[in-house]
Amino acid sequence: MASAILAAYGKAQMRGLAELARCPVFSDLAIYEPGVSGAYRSVFNALPGYQNSFYWDGGISGQKMNGVRHEDLMNLSFADESFDLVISSDIFEHIRRPWVAFREVARVLKRGGMHIFSIPALLPMDKETVYRVDTSGPEDVHILEPYFHGDGRGGKSLVYVDYGRDIIDILEEIGFRTFVNTDDHIDVERRRVIAFSCLKI
Repeated sequence: MASAILAAYGKAQMRGLAELARCPVFSDLAIYEPGVSGAYRSVFNALPGYQNSFYWDGGISGQKMNGVRHEDLMNLSFADESFDLVISSDIFEHIRRPWVAFREVARVLKRGGMHIFSIPALLPMDKETVYRVDTSGPEDVHILEPYFHGDGRGGKSLVYVDYGRDIIDILEEIGFRTFVNTDDHIDVERRRVIAFSCLKI
């Protein structure tokens, strides 16, 4: 993801995100990142246009809980076209209705803005997204054995979907032109790791 952010906003000679954050063109951007831990927050947190949030069950989007803004990615409180860049790291597999959330991100992005994100995905991706949970009703109905990831705070987060290559077409229908980013690394397995850059068109 760092490489994807640098490719979208940096210059060829830049060595990392800390240098990018000192660049006036980037530091003036309105940036939103859901989550409260991770490397990007430590680099971007001091930027004037940077905001982050966390999700608590029962919270109301836009209100603060424990000193941190609560946001539900399926129902963001931000106005239309509020941000130049949205960054999310391994979050969208944990959203009950992820396509609703992707539409919300598109709504709050300015035209020409980007959503740069990671999900657990390696090349080659499976053809189709697999839905692990039926969310058509008010309660979750497990289609496959429940599977969890750590939530970064010592808890567990349910995985709702395993994404396939069809994510590109679905994001296009939402209004994104999507690019797949890989790392040109000597390690073959590392080259299989991907991040996505979605341009709002």
